[in-house]
Amino acid sequence: MSAANVACQSLIAKLTCNTHHAIQRPRHVSPVLGIHCAVQACAIPPSATFRNGRRTQGSPCRANGNAASAVLELPEHLDVPKEVAAIFQKLQNGSDIRGIAIAGVEGEEQNITPTVAFFIGVGFASWLSETLKMPANSLHISIGRDSRLSGPLLLASMVAGLASQGVSVAQFGLATTPAMFMSCIIPGYEYDGGIIITASHLPFNRNGFKFFTKEGGLEKGDIQVILQRAAAAAHTAGMTPHARHSDDALVLDAALNTDPSSAQHVDFMPVYAEHLRNIIKQGVDKKDNFEKPLEGFKVAVDPGNGAGGYFATDVLEPLGCDVSGSQFLEPDGWFPNHVPNPEDKAAMAAGVLAVQQSTSDLGVVLDTDVDRSAVVARDGRPINSNRYIALMSLITLRKYPGTTIVTDSVTSNGLSDFIKAQGGHHYRWKRGYKNVIGKGIELNKAGTDTSLMMETSGHGAMKENHFLDDGAYSAVQIIIETVRRRLAGEGDIAVELLKDLKEPKDASEFRMKITAQDFKPVGEKVLAAFHDWLKSGAGGASNWSLAEVNHEGWRVTVDEGEGRMGWLLLRASLHDPLLVLNVESELEGGVAGTVSHLKKFFAEHKEFELDTSKL
Repeated sequence: MSAANVACQSLIAKLTCNTHHAIQRPRHVSPVLGIHCAVQACAIPPSATFRNGRRTQGSPCRANGNAASAVLELPEHLDVPKEVAAIFQKLQNGSDIRGIAIAGVEGEEQNITPTVAFFIGVGFASWLSETLKMPANSLHISIGRDSRLSGPLLLASMVAGLASQGVSVAQFGLATTPAMFMSCIIPGYEYDGGIIITASHLPFNRNGFKFFTKEGGLEKGDIQVILQRAAAAAHTAGMTPHARHSDDALVLDAALNTDPSSAQHVDFMPVYAEHLRNIIKQGVDKKDNFEKPLEGFKVAVDPGNGAGGYFATDVLEPLGCDVSGSQFLEPDGWFPNHVPNPEDKAAMAAGVLAVQQSTSDLGVVLDTDVDRSAVVARDGRPINSNRYIALMSLITLRKYPGTTIVTDSVTSNGLSDFIKAQGGHHYRWKRGYKNVIGKGIELNKAGTDTSLMMETSGHGAMKENHFLDDGAYSAVQIIIETVRRRLAGEGDIAVELLKDLKEPKDASEFRMKITAQDFKPVGEKVLAAFHDWLKSGAGGASNWSLAEVNHEGWRVTVDEGEGRMGWLLLRASLHDPLLVLNVESELEGGVAGTVSHLKKFFAEHKEFELDTSKL
């Protein structure tokens, strides 16, 4: 981090601290933004009341519109130069914003700077103001970050952007993605919007932003509008965000011209932890020890140095749980032990080792911002991907018999059979957690009860939990089930509950790079040709048949004889220049045979700009 960045972070931290004494400043013209900012003389008396870090309606500053009464006015139709618009547009990753926040990695140019974060804050304030039909200086927005190295500076910069619009900001510091949504709905808080600064499991130099209202996470179209307004604000202010000499200066100037009382430090994670503890207490319902339902129970938590350490120390331990087998609880944005990712083999292997060495009853593996999770059974069996969905499906179907379970497209045949055997309905949809959750919401609105939406990555949401993508909540459901089984003298979850889940003997995923710069049309052409090849006989493979329902790419059932059914799915990646092939077989080494025949298709289409060397 440069000396300028350090100074910027230090100064903004001071300017946005919780204070009861506002600085009086005259009306002035900001030399960077080039707009009038009226900073009101608003000395907050000792008698002014704050409710959970939020100023009450009757306080002087709140009544006067909170610090700045004039904000950056964006023209209704503004022609933003393409080079400025592109800086922001390239950061969109579906319903999230992601980019490179730390320079120094070869071939990866930093594209999320303090100024970019500042203007994204301006863009979100503008979008939220219009969406809620509230003036910006009446908005209350919460913001937190995961353990990434760039988090503190980006948080301070975004706070400056929000505060420059008159927004009242609650800074949570280290937080999780689910907590930021819950801050919008937990009584006594109910922020108008929430922001988490995270890039999930991506490398240390990446970062990004997710946004929430009480309705849930924002959609792709909302992010497009926010980025468009961020670009418009940058252009209106006369800034090119990657003009490095003025980058830090912009945020510093904005912070200097912001009323410190507009940003409050709020310790919200204990509130969210209490919410989870109450769910466990009510779920276990231990009559003789309601307050300590986890006494005698041992859980090894591995958050991989992300933001999830609180789950061991603030959720489980106060309930009497022995968490001495937990590891990597300290937040460390270098992620020195393993990638915080329940899909990662090294992460799951670390979780397995922690359970085995500590003889814990259960292990919990969390991702960086705790919107994904996996567990490890007492016998050391990793439960992620299809196993995790199966376990959560069983728990859900016992609560809501006959409900529908929505999953992504790469779930196994065995999982479908398992859900059906439990009396449920399996709806296989598209990859992408927002796609999966969105389909569940859509089905419920159409009258189809859908209680669980889950992706093989570990993302999962339940209807009973506001359709929130919450890895901690999923883990809580499994802990409740495990403890209740122990109290009832029943067997371990892996041995008893998953014994009927049929798993493949062989499975692989192949990621083929599309070498064309404009990769989406190439992917579409390959998939269209693959469909035609299948319909014309699949190169003589009479045991290959196109699945009846396909929502993403083309899924093929492979009859492997004697009642065994394998499958393959060829699909385009959601965001990357890749075609992804998933193959499962009920034969040992069966994937190789399926892939060998599939190569005939690619051999017939040398014209495609596609690297198939990994097949």
